[in-house]
Amino acid sequence: RAQSCRNIMGFGQSEESKILSMSEGVKTKTETTIRDVLLPINQYARGPLEQNADKRTPFPFVFLLGNHSSGKSSFINHLLQRKVQEAGVAPTNDGFTIITAGDEDSNRDGPTLIGDPDMGFSGLRVFGPNLIHHVNLKIRQDLALHDIMLIDSPGMIDSPTDSISYVGSGQGRRDRGYDFEGVTRWLAERADVILLFFDPDKPGTTGETLSVLTNSLAGMDHKLHIILNKVDQFEKIHDFARAYGSLCWNLSKVIPRKDIPRIYTMCTPISEKQGKRPDYLPDKMNLKGKAWAASLADLEATRLEVEHQVSMAPERRVDNMITQLYDSASLLQMHIVVMEAIRAEYQQQRKKFYLLAGG
Repeated sequence: RAQSCRNIMGFGQSEESKILSMSEGVKTKTETTIRDVLLPINQYARGPLEQNADKRTPFPFVFLLGNHSSGKSSFINHLLQRKVQEAGVAPTNDGFTIITAGDEDSNRDGPTLIGDPDMGFSGLRVFGPNLIHHVNLKIRQDLALHDIMLIDSPGMIDSPTDSISYVGSGQGRRDRGYDFEGVTRWLAERADVILLFFDPDKPGTTGETLSVLTNSLAGMDHKLHIILNKVDQFEKIHDFARAYGSLCWNLSKVIPRKDIPRIYTMCTPISEKQGKRPDYLPDKMNLKGKAWAASLADLEATRLEVEHQVSMAPERRVDNMITQLYDSASLLQMHIVVMEAIRAEYQQQRKKFYLLAGG
């Protein structure tokens, strides 16, 4: 199946790394176990597993979330070393965009992508036609990343009061036309790495973002990385401290732990001209000499750490597939135990009823 997907996307024969080979082997084993062992039991017991629970995307993928204008698209273009996504201050993307490498540039719409069972996104069909028409696939050649898919998401732009009004009431579905939090949860569960972007203007203050953290990303701390992007926009260190503190304060409201997870502070280079200073920091910050060099080196080191997390997606895929197999088996076991307890109680009550009726 993975080979057929490579042929569809224009890939030729190539030698895969040890990690990718191991990932393919684990993927085959987990899919076989789910398909041949768990799904028949699930069907017999009317269990909670999806019918296509054994289907995964052909390549590991990184899921990018964030506020409107938080720099997701710019970071994608930087990772791929090619302009694939439109970037700007105004909202430029109102849907989910899946990006993968291929031998030639081509686009596929949502119905074509979701209708292909080998691509692993057929499960999104349950969210309705409004979502399907807001999903597309971009296949691009000459990308810096191969064998890793990137998924860009629409920016979250509402206010906290809006989020409070629709959490649990279904208003979120009316706002976008589909269950955004449900789709986010579906993709996040299958993603190998999740990057959550914030920007200085809205450091965690959008209600939809906080709601997604609470409802869609709960239990995914092991693959979630929080990023405060565009820190090159700060003119004074006090501005940075206020934005960072505000983000920590807002995250503390939705993360049920005493310790706040690490927040990567970085910025994406706008241009990297050979022999010239990269546009990491504006001149208005008046950083000179050692101070400028230290700040630049720190921002670049943090960005390289985030890029390293992205490159770890194939290795993390192995862990995630094993975790998915364990979670699926545990969920099915719990369902069977509960149903068996209900059946035993029903048989006992039925026996009592006949005894009383006969006496």
